Amino acid sequence: MTAITLDVPHDAAQEVLAPVGPLKKLIVSLLIRKGMFEVEATITADRLIESDLRGIHSHGSRCLKKYLEAIDAGDIDPRAMMMTAVETPAIAVIEGSGGMGHVASTRAMELAIKKARAVGTGTVIVKKGQHFGAAACYVMMAVKEGMVGFCTTSTGTATVAAYGSRQPASANHALAWGIPTKSGFPYVLDMAVAETSWGKIETMGIYGLPIPLGWALDENGSETTDAKAAKTLQPAAGARGSALAFVCAALTSGLVGRKTPIHKPKNPFGPGSDHFFYVIDPTHFGAKDRFLAEMDATINDIRALGPADGFDQVRVAGELEWQRTQKWLAEGIPLHREHVAGLTELCRAHKSEIPADWPF
Repeated sequence: MTAITLDVPHDAAQEVLAPVGPLKKLIVSLLIRKGMFEVEATITADRLIESDLRGIHSHGSRCLKKYLEAIDAGDIDPRAMMMTAVETPAIAVIEGSGGMGHVASTRAMELAIKKARAVGTGTVIVKKGQHFGAAACYVMMAVKEGMVGFCTTSTGTATVAAYGSRQPASANHALAWGIPTKSGFPYVLDMAVAETSWGKIETMGIYGLPIPLGWALDENGSETTDAKAAKTLQPAAGARGSALAFVCAALTSGLVGRKTPIHKPKNPFGPGSDHFFYVIDPTHFGAKDRFLAEMDATINDIRALGPADGFDQVRVAGELEWQRTQKWLAEGIPLHREHVAGLTELCRAHKSEIPADWPF
């Protein structure tokens, strides 16, 4: 029987356990075959696997095929020269040059962390990068340094309806916050401006499941439960999702003088994506230990509340993903057989070595 949590379908009968080591070797090998330097291929693989470990398979290794196709089409430059175009002690703009989004975004978050450590906060924008995967991966970089992290993106063409319309006005911009704690798991909010993601709709289709009403519209602008019929996403929480979408685009593309998704051509990779990274170092505010202690106490007290009907316990943002990561690092990542078979076929098609301990 297929079980569904709030964010990821799961059916052991349809899945294969993929060990992290062989999965990373497979991804790195394929990216190197496409011209990437090993160090940058490894950065990309790490971000994809972090997404898979959190259960966000729609933004993990399943994306590899479309990235390779975008490289073949000339929309992603595997050896893009990324450079810092603007810089002050607190802010910077990195020219992504159409390179792999995970690489430019990792460098941007590293620079934002460095600036926050020096002056309290750091803000870095990537201009004309590419799709960067799961936003949570980048705020977790700040959290691991004991800092608060935020990121958002303006990516792709318009596919999310404006509130009050059946026509798309924005891309499905992701945004994430990461809050460090003193013990246990960090608080990580990772969401998008639509009711769901395109990748999640694809996941539901792979598992043979209908999508809930309210997620998407078909080509006629009518609500649909058929994953294959979905053409336009609905904004999250109505007007709130539409408003968040505008803010995400303003902080990214707007600030660096680039077009927002409603003005981009239909090719999701051609015009590139822009990303925003912001880090706060609590040390500079004079009460880091009390801050961390209060975050721990708040999370513990929320989790201790009595659950409502239909819930086994109260959880906070990032808890399920943290638990999955610890479990799957040890046991392997449960990936759909179609997903694993697709990765194997990519290796064969590109004459890339299949790791000896690859499960399929």
